[in-house]
Amino acid sequence: MRWTQIELGKQSGASMKSLSPSGTAIFRSIVSLILFAAVGLMNSSAKAQLAFDQIVVFGDSLSDNGNAGRASNGPVWVEHLAERLGVSLKPSRTGGSNYAVGGARLDPSSGNTSLRAQASTYLRTSRPNGRILHIVYGGGNDLLATVGQPQAATMVDAAVASLRSIVADLVSQGATDILVPNLPRIGITPAVRAQGSQTVEAANQLAARFNSALDRVLSDFAGRTSPRPYRLDVWQLAERVWADPAAAGFVDITTPCGQRRNCNGYLFCDDIHPTTQAHRRLADAAAQVLVTR
Repeated sequence: MRWTQIELGKQSGASMKSLSPSGTAIFRSIVSLILFAAVGLMNSSAKAQLAFDQIVVFGDSLSDNGNAGRASNGPVWVEHLAERLGVSLKPSRTGGSNYAVGGARLDPSSGNTSLRAQASTYLRTSRPNGRILHIVYGGGNDLLATVGQPQAATMVDAAVASLRSIVADLVSQGATDILVPNLPRIGITPAVRAQGSQTVEAANQLAARFNSALDRVLSDFAGRTSPRPYRLDVWQLAERVWADPAAAGFVDITTPCGQRRNCNGYLFCDDIHPTTQAHRRLADAAAQVLVTR
């Protein structure tokens, strides 16, 4: 496209010398239309990368928009993302494609709401045609349950193994677009910070272990021709917010909004869950990953 614009410029300089004023105006109009069309094509190409027909979500309360109840003061991040993509996203209990359930873990032995169970339920159903964005986001509840446990490291590894099995099953069933976010330092949550510095450090180490293992899993899949999972680095996103809250639009990143009518500027809605403002930032980051990959 750049070559085309340069060539047009060269030709216009040579040709306009021999054109009448009216001819020059017409020529300029033609060139403007061509360039306008070129820009339009580039914009259309960028939008096309976000052209999904449906979103399917497996997750916990960070992504639940109605199966167990919304754990925020407004829409959660997958709802914001669905709005940006122009697709509908309803809870699976009402016939929708969001299987996320508040309290769910990756651990398959944690019950019939685990992410493993969610994915298995979905894979047993007939799936629609079109381009589907699959989102697999879990692990937070697994980590919260393992903090202070003797077998914490083993439990974290088991959670990642479960996530790997979900991604592998989706791939085997033909999924081509899979978004997998990692975890932030869970020690930044008010719930963990209230337990003291040692608990905070232990929780953060577990999150780092989880993310390292997850990165290896996604690298294995990324080495294939198709699909290549989309990676959303929530850890780094949270670190930037923590380092400079004002730049991210927050005025309080430690106190839960609680029962306040206006949570604008708060990072946390309660002791664990983000506000819808924070969810929107996460959705913005996800949309950027989908466009730039």
